[in-house]
Parts: sequence; C-alpha cells; structure tokens
Amino acid sequence: MADLPQKNQPLIAAAALLGTGILLKTWKPTPLDLPSPKKKRPHLDRGVSRKVRKARDGFAKFALPSNVLHSLGTSLITVGGGLALLRLVDEVVDDDERLF
Repeated sequence: MADLPQKNQPLIAAAALLGTGILLKTWKPTPLDLPSPKKKRPHLDRGVSRKVRKARDGFAKFALPSNVLHSLGTSLITVGGGLALLRLVDEVVDDDERLF
C-alpha cells in the first residue's frame, strides 16, 4: 500500500501530458500561426504521379499544423497516450518483467 502513489505516477504524468496537449490544441494564438502555403498553380501531372501527389497533399493537410501550439499539442497527446498505454500493458506483464 505504501508504493501506490509511486505505482500511479506514470498514469498521472500521462494524464498531465494529455490534458496539456488538448489545451494547446484548442488554444491557438494568432502570433504563432505558420505561414500559409504558396499560391496554387495548375498541376501538369497525370496517372500514378497525380494520385501520389493527391495522397501526399491530403496527408499534408492532416499532418502539417497551421499553428505551432497545435503541433506541440499533437505531440504531447501522442506521448501521453503512449505512456498511458505502456503503463497499462506493463500492469498485465509479470511483476519480475515490469519496466515501471
């Protein structure tokens, strides 16, 4: 019973990371906006090259942030979720094999 707070520290840290990440993703101050992309020009590609470009552009809209804090928030959510998942999986593992 004495080591219960120590046992839950990774989950508490994960919750703090997740909360901070969500806060940063929702709060987007305009001075930290990234510059908008260059003007669009007509594309001359066809076939497979066109499909690859469209896939790349679609992924870029999802992955590239429009605000610096949005990007940092995404990173914190990923790290916090990974830490929580690692701790929960570690709970299932045998006591001699635990990392945390």
